[in-house]
Amino acid sequence: MRRVLPIALAFLSCIAIAQERRSVWTDKNNAQAYAAYMLQSAYYERGYLAAYVDFKPNATGDVYVVNRGALFHFKEVRVLGMPENLAPLLMADEPKAGEVYSMGRVDDWLIQGRNRLAAKGIAHEFSLHGIQLNREDASVTVTVSFR
Repeated sequence: MRRVLPIALAFLSCIAIAQERRSVWTDKNNAQAYAAYMLQSAYYERGYLAAYVDFKPNATGDVYVVNRGALFHFKEVRVLGMPENLAPLLMADEPKAGEVYSMGRVDDWLIQGRNRLAAKGIAHEFSLHGIQLNREDASVTVTVSFR
């Protein structure tokens, strides 16, 4: 019992000290981090997948430092399991190699392809299977599964 009491007192004192040292995280920190996240998302949408945004408060306001990194381009679009007779319908406006990468571009292409197939009465489904980034040559390979 005598050995347990000092250990318990040491544990309780650590908790008391930890409660005294509260974090200085504030709502302003949340707003700054969210603004940095939104800037980074905007760069991602425009093909800068290695973008990094940091903020530094100073006397006049916040300064956001953007390191946009490399601009990524489509390298290849692969469609797995697609019947050859449907290729012209789906691949007519696929993202081309060398085009600036944008997830919005991939989404639009998939939606347009789905609409084209539905207009022809074709009930196949396809979905995004994977995205492979190659940071060395700033390229993206998109794989779509066709069912």
